[in-house]
Amino acid sequence: MNKFEHSIPESSAFFQGHVDQYFSKSKMSYQVFLNFEDRIQTDNINIPKFRPIFCRIINKFIALRSRDGWEQHQILSDQLKLQAVKFVDDLEEEISGYYRIEPRTAICRKKLPNNQYCNHYFELGKPRGCGHNDIDPFKQITFVAYCDECGRTAPLHSMTNLRNDCPGCHADRSLNILLWDKSDSISTYKVKCTQCGHETKLNFIYCDHYIRTSERTLSTKPRRHFKGVAIRASTIIHPYVHSIPDIPSREEIDNSGRRNTQGRIFSESFHALFPNLEGEHHLFLPEFKANMINTEEFWVLARIIASCEDLNLEVQIKNQWSQIQFINLIKTIIKTANHFIDAGGDSAAVIARFGINLIERALTDTNDVDFDENDLQGIYLGMHPSGEQNIDSPLLPRKQLTPNLKPNDYSQFLKRFGLKEIMHVANFNMVQAVLGTIKGSTRRDPLLFELIFTGSGDSRRPTTFLREFLTEGILFHLDYGKILEWAEANKMHIDESLQINLDDNNEEILYRSLITYNNKFKDAVYTLLHTYSHMLIQQSTINTGLDIQSLAEIIYPKTGSFFIYSTSSINIGGLENTYHYHLEDWLNRTVDLASDCPQDPACMIHEGGSCNACSYLPEFVCANFNQNLDRSALIGGPRYTRGYLS
Repeated sequence: MNKFEHSIPESSAFFQGHVDQYFSKSKMSYQVFLNFEDRIQTDNINIPKFRPIFCRIINKFIALRSRDGWEQHQILSDQLKLQAVKFVDDLEEEISGYYRIEPRTAICRKKLPNNQYCNHYFELGKPRGCGHNDIDPFKQITFVAYCDECGRTAPLHSMTNLRNDCPGCHADRSLNILLWDKSDSISTYKVKCTQCGHETKLNFIYCDHYIRTSERTLSTKPRRHFKGVAIRASTIIHPYVHSIPDIPSREEIDNSGRRNTQGRIFSESFHALFPNLEGEHHLFLPEFKANMINTEEFWVLARIIASCEDLNLEVQIKNQWSQIQFINLIKTIIKTANHFIDAGGDSAAVIARFGINLIERALTDTNDVDFDENDLQGIYLGMHPSGEQNIDSPLLPRKQLTPNLKPNDYSQFLKRFGLKEIMHVANFNMVQAVLGTIKGSTRRDPLLFELIFTGSGDSRRPTTFLREFLTEGILFHLDYGKILEWAEANKMHIDESLQINLDDNNEEILYRSLITYNNKFKDAVYTLLHTYSHMLIQQSTINTGLDIQSLAEIIYPKTGSFFIYSTSSINIGGLENTYHYHLEDWLNRTVDLASDCPQDPACMIHEGGSCNACSYLPEFVCANFNQNLDRSALIGGPRYTRGYLS
């Protein structure tokens, strides 16, 4: 089907090679329309765990767009298909998908006797209409009609006066010749009548945000003119990629160091017993643990007492159990209860004997706590190295808290940059998922999110494409006390009602409360973390040997941290080398860039403290499409009067 092969590195395939994405090759534009599945990889991924996580994120986008009248139902977890993308090493042996010419519009470039070109507009695969042969030269028209309001795209002849009746001689559908002064400037395009030669400007019609073939409304906002947009990568279609470090617990690793089925079994059990709850991550909340510890009727159940004895846990001192001991018990109870139900046991009786109803009640009581899988993985990443690191498994990450060549007086060094700690994490598994696409501007509110569908007819389903790979990263954990001091100094900009009292040495508890229940504080902290991360990535190439396109970030507001990691499946250890031997130089250069953008004062005053010269990264590197950035959060300025690093 393809005339040429198009090879994309695995590290950027999710951004350049996913379904619906455009790309240019040999002066032609193409669109990917099929990605093959790697069934072995799909089977290895814990689908029951990740499906509700991705479904929840997708439904948030759907809800936001629905406010503008977009007719798209929320999707159920079991409707979402998760599919690992097939990557190939030998293009002569295998391929990983198909692409096609898009848009399928062109003009005939047959030279006429008067030394002019024909320029008759036609659709590829159909007769040209000008009488010339299919083998005669042609030029693809890469512009399409696009609506900024609803994200609708259409070929030029559908939404302009192309192929309309001539206003001069009134010949039927005779405006078939396309001309221009500048081929890359749609504003210079004209249409010409094939009968009388009358020329007029290429005019776009209004979009009513309604697709008649599917009877779907895309928006209820006022009509807006279509505009001409050239089809190229990232001009209209932007993938929304979500990344999750997939760090297994000890029970998910067998004695040979390989992942066993326990993680999948638990996820399946959880979602079978609690189908109406969002996800298993709330089990790790301190609030859930407190709810369960205080549920005395749970601890007197015979099945619970027996489970505690089997795990060598003393119920009398349950308040002293570690988080790992508590979670291990809860997981065991959920898996065992579901096993008995699957084996034919009476569902109501099993639920009562194992206290599943009490667990559900405790989980439901935490619904108002804003905590998701991203927050949980932030906690996992920040946990200090333990004895598990001695287990020889490629799936358990190796963590280091101190660089080999650490700066003099390391504690003061960290304090100077407002950091609690810097941790290098090696050899961990990253799961990336394309949840859908964003059409048009990534700064629009709400974003024009679109689901990706695969299959046809009754088998057509919304699909998330997955990729997982081993990589390395560096976790930067900011100091809770300094964040709170920074917020207090900037409360006039953040929230005048902020009440921050640090006299009781309760920095972490107070921070956790504010980040959970005060959205203004959370937004300000996100801007601080996000800007700090961008400054570091901008200054990373000198020491890491990695270009910016090979890095990515994850922001963890709940833990006051951010994670910079390599997106390449071929790990050259550039971040690890920088961590051990060039950390001070990296941070010093970061502060210098934050303090002195080449575009200042315009950047700081008129651009909100961020621009291409200092903080913008390629959109597939950035966690939030270069939004929520402001250098004044770091160094002070017209918005945050006191900078975090001041």
